[in-house]
Amino acid sequence: MEIKIDYFSTTFPLQCDSDDSVRLRVDEMVMLIATYLNVKNFEIEYKSTAQNNFRYQVYLGEHIILRLDGPLNRYYQRTCNLEMKGQGCRDFENRNKEKTWLNLILFMVQLNCAFKRIDIAIDDYDGDIVNLKWLYDKVITKEQYVSIFKSKPKPIGTVKTGLTLQFGSNMSNTELVIYDKKAERAKKKDSYDGDYWTRYELRFRDENADAVAYKLASLYESKDKTVGAKLQVFACEQLYRVLDIKEDNKYSKHDQNKANTDKLWLDFLDNVEKGTLEILINKDPSVEEFKKMALPFWHMYNLLLYLESGRKLFVYDMESHKQMYDYMTNYSKHRFQRLNIYLHQLNIKTVDDDELQELKNEFKGIIEDEELPF
Repeated sequence: MEIKIDYFSTTFPLQCDSDDSVRLRVDEMVMLIATYLNVKNFEIEYKSTAQNNFRYQVYLGEHIILRLDGPLNRYYQRTCNLEMKGQGCRDFENRNKEKTWLNLILFMVQLNCAFKRIDIAIDDYDGDIVNLKWLYDKVITKEQYVSIFKSKPKPIGTVKTGLTLQFGSNMSNTELVIYDKKAERAKKKDSYDGDYWTRYELRFRDENADAVAYKLASLYESKDKTVGAKLQVFACEQLYRVLDIKEDNKYSKHDQNKANTDKLWLDFLDNVEKGTLEILINKDPSVEEFKKMALPFWHMYNLLLYLESGRKLFVYDMESHKQMYDYMTNYSKHRFQRLNIYLHQLNIKTVDDDELQELKNEFKGIIEDEELPF
């Protein structure tokens, strides 16, 4: 059995002060990430197109992808995305013998990141305890299992041609895919000399990826066991948490939780305990954090507006009120909710839809008065 991190994706703010500095900040961020990952200048390649609504896409070597100047995050900041698929993860490890995944996780945390997806792969090269046919019989034919997933597992292919068992979907915060890795390699015409290779791929997304990242950080920080041993225990505990295969029994599908776990499944998982995953609750930023973040933009915008008005305070006030009115007219539900969070923190009465409309009318009246010719 071999355990590895096989997908790593995280987003983090570009931290750009104004539009005219975006490209400069993009180049600075590219160099920062490339330097940390030990990617040389000649290996950095800017692509002509970018995916996922990002403006820039850069390859750091052949397998590591960095996207920049993308969708706004919950703090209304431009974002970047670092993505390493299987070969990208191996590339990171090979380039950075002196660094661990803990180092990378902590580096990304310093950039105020949000972990988007982390995959942990369990590779079984023997099939001497359980194999794909046994799993298919237990899960699909007999339905003798309990899982965290609401929907039934989806079988793809056959045992002979290459079987995949998919639990959850690519939209799930946790997904489990068990598949014939040897058959997959053969279809891609990649050589593999072994007789058997089944992969158990645990995919964690969004808040679950955050929880896994911080759990991995604690594993790498602890000194009681080797990193490989700790990662194996964690992976097996999580696999047991999401999929509990039961011994042969006569319980109905809905009563499978009453049956004992199959001894072969426990042996395969090295008799670990069923794991837990503590989900971290994303806190809304405080009003003080929002002020600190918004002030540089606010000062710049208001100075531009004042100078644009010809330094005429009357014109400046009128334009300010127009901007406020236009902004409230297009208020999204999310921003309206955030406004009330900040009002609550300041001990100011929150506003509902009717009071927001009153505010709009108030600003509209001010604008109409300011536009009068006398």
